[in-house]
Parts: sequence; C-alpha cells; structure tokens
Amino acid sequence: MMTAETGTYRWMAPELYSTVTLRHGEKKHYNHKVDVYSFAIVLWELLHNKMPFEGMSNLQAAYAAAFKNIRPSADDLPGELSEILTTCWKEEPNERPNFTQIVQMLLHYLSTLSPQASLAPHRTFSSENAILPPESPGTSSLMASRGDLGDTPKGKMEDKPRGFFFCFSHCY
Repeated sequence: MMTAETGTYRWMAPELYSTVTLRHGEKKHYNHKVDVYSFAIVLWELLHNKMPFEGMSNLQAAYAAAFKNIRPSADDLPGELSEILTTCWKEEPNERPNFTQIVQMLLHYLSTLSPQASLAPHRTFSSENAILPPESPGTSSLMASRGDLGDTPKGKMEDKPRGFFFCFSHCY
C-alpha cells in the first residue's frame, strides 16, 4: 500500500494515475515496478539529452503515457539499449524487469562495446583507489553482479585487477 500519485507526472508510471478519486487516507496498490518505468524514462532522457514527451505539458505527457500507451521513441538507439528501455516501460508492470535484471542487461550491453565505441564522451577509471559514495540497494546489485561483494576480507586488496566504472561526463 503506497501513496497515490506521488512524483512528477512526466516521469511517473501509468499505473499511478487514477480516474477514480480515492477517499481521504485511502492508498493505491502498486510496487517497485513504478520505479523501473521511471528509470527507463530518465535513461531515455540521459541518452537523448532531451525532455521526454517534448512539446507536451506534464499533464498531457501523463495522459499520453497512461491512456494512450505512448512512450518516447527508442528507435534511434542500438538494438540492445532500445530493448532495455522498451522492456522497462511496458504498460503491464509485471512484464517489466526488476533492477537486478536491468543491471545484468546493462552490463551485458557494456561488455559488447569495443573500447573505442562510445555513446557519449566518458571517462574510465579503476575502482581500486576510488572513493565511492555510500552504497544503495542498486549499487549492491551492481557490485554483486560483478563479484565485488564479500570476496575479500575488509582492508585487504586482491591481486587481480578490479572492475571499471563507465560514466558519461562525471565520475562518482
């Protein structure tokens, strides 16, 4: 049970919109898949450097997404990235992947890129000497998928090379 219609309309999952007025204190049923939808819209925005549903007001964008199943176009992206986006913003929430699956899809896509290939200018650095922000659940999933969790005693570095972080214009 979660609060109904929280967030910014342009990025909110369609199931958050309701044509039914909720009574005071009544909650709407939805789950973490609303965040998967929003993640896809934000990723599209980052890849295109454009506002999603450009030319529409926030309410028009919400109406188009919720009642006409309109999404931004992913046709100009590489096939695998397009597939990630379109899977994440499916109309039926249960058909959307979870974030562990999304991390796996993104890592697979990154592994297919040659070192010279690039979507946008980026910097690459080794995580060995990096100072990283506190972990979030998403970070834990990423680290687990790369094998960076719990393999090494605290304070002791492994002899094998560490993973790399890819970022577009800022590295964190």
